[in-house]
Amino acid sequence: MIQRRLEDLEKERGSLNFQLPSRQPALSGLLGHLGAVLRRGAQRAGGDDSQAQLRVEAKTVEPTTQDNLRVSVTRRDWLLQEKQQLQKEIEALQARMSVLEAKEQQLRQEIDEQEQLLLWQGCDLSPLLGGLTPRELQEVHDTLRDTLASASRVPLRAEPPEAIRSLQEGIKSLNLSLKEITAKVCMSERLCSTLRKKLNDIEIQMPALLEAKMLAIAGNHFCTAKELTEEIRSLTSEREGLEGLLHKLSVLSSRNVKKLGNVEEDYNRLRRELDHGRTAYETSVKESATKYMEVLEDKLCR
Repeated sequence: MIQRRLEDLEKERGSLNFQLPSRQPALSGLLGHLGAVLRRGAQRAGGDDSQAQLRVEAKTVEPTTQDNLRVSVTRRDWLLQEKQQLQKEIEALQARMSVLEAKEQQLRQEIDEQEQLLLWQGCDLSPLLGGLTPRELQEVHDTLRDTLASASRVPLRAEPPEAIRSLQEGIKSLNLSLKEITAKVCMSERLCSTLRKKLNDIEIQMPALLEAKMLAIAGNHFCTAKELTEEIRSLTSEREGLEGLLHKLSVLSSRNVKKLGNVEEDYNRLRRELDHGRTAYETSVKESATKYMEVLEDKLCR
């Protein structure tokens, strides 16, 4: 009965989906090579020659491992440098983009002004002015001069004041921060979910391995019990590492969530200030336009 149970547990253990560190591709190849070297050494006849050959073959593995590690470290350093360089280029492009946007806005304003000038320059007033007497021309000239002088005293602004533009820039910056922090929070949540799933898988596997170990000990299958002990130890170590990483990610996620809340509060506050400023600005423009129209009507009615 115990023998059948051990066989069932062996099959169940073979069907488990988890992978120990020794099953990873990078380490599996190295361990396989070491195993092949040891098997060849064991198959040879005993003696100093076979032992010396085994030591030579085992030593050939160490430089290869060191070379692979050195290549990995070099590759990582190069990738970090590339990332830093790319970040600098992105910042430079963003600064350049801001300058170009400001220049585009200035050019658009100048184009609008030139189009207005072309619109008036296309009007031929010669027939109208030709039918006026010198006295009437003088009156038109005086009226136009007084109208322009009155208009200069009416504060009509062609663009929003500096306070509104400053609020718009602040909102734009906070909007970018919101997107970045939100992306970080989502990424942290996904990583935490993945780690919790792995921890749950380990918690499910541990009781089965412990039961198999106890049965192996009861059946005097000490080799199997030793293997199960190693697997349990590896899983325990992996679980502790995952728990530590999960704790760090949870703390980081909490900080990002708190930071996101603060940025959202600042964003909403600036939005309210901007809405209030726009309302006041629009009211001021309407009042100035109304006053300007009253000045024109007064001049025309004289």
